[in-house]
Amino acid sequence: MGSTHMSGSAGGNGNGVGTNLSYAKFLFIVVRDDDEVGRTRLRSAGGHIARGFSNDFDLDDSRETPPQALESIQFFVRDTEPLAPALEGARPGIDRARYLAHVSSRYRPRLEEVGEEFRKRLGEGADVVALDGALRHPRYSSAEMRHFENQRSPPPRRSGRLSRNVIVLPIRKSADWWRQSPLERQTYFYPHVNRSSGSAARGHALAAESGIGALFRRVYHNPDGYERPNEYDFVSYFECDDAGLPVFDHVVAALRDVEQNPEWRYVEEGPAWRGRRVLRW
Repeated sequence: MGSTHMSGSAGGNGNGVGTNLSYAKFLFIVVRDDDEVGRTRLRSAGGHIARGFSNDFDLDDSRETPPQALESIQFFVRDTEPLAPALEGARPGIDRARYLAHVSSRYRPRLEEVGEEFRKRLGEGADVVALDGALRHPRYSSAEMRHFENQRSPPPRRSGRLSRNVIVLPIRKSADWWRQSPLERQTYFYPHVNRSSGSAARGHALAAESGIGALFRRVYHNPDGYERPNEYDFVSYFECDDAGLPVFDHVVAALRDVEQNPEWRYVEEGPAWRGRRVLRW
């Protein structure tokens, strides 16, 4: 998946805020009564917040403008039920959500207003868990890395009718990761010597190589900085067709192999949310 796509990147000393090109808000919805009444309320709330945004479902790479110029919305639904029941009194998490909306804008206050309006329209019928993100210029990159990725033909953005699957994976990096200098952190993305075993390690880029041609991906940074308590540092976002799903699983397994990709020793994964893109709920 390349050097900047699965675990994210950061410059500076680790917890500073880089230049945010645009903002995104992921709204995970846990409908308390997922019946026709609840779904009707959800559809109505979704239609309201979609006003003024372009719908990304039919967006094709031939018509796509740079991400920072877009004000867009996407809708997703998960066909499978949550893996486990919610604990009594526990705050709902994204793993409990069956529905997801992804809203992007150049202006963060606009997204905050959208989130508040959405919650108000859903009322007591649903819980909403929000994750915020920002697009930034990649930091762990180089001319060689861009050439490496371009030679493997990263997929263009395709409509939801072709690339129907979406995977959202939030992660955070450990304090030990951020204590390293930017130069030390960058070495993990290239072939290098595993400090723990002394053996050769492929590094992040080669471990994720098979995903470059199959997965459309973006990394959203925490817009307020890194190492924030009880928050994620990055939200990794993927789209693919059905044939891309086993590729994604293969890439994630390779990245988790700390002998080949020692960077993953410093990664804490949140729950992955998988669903399909829909024109509307």
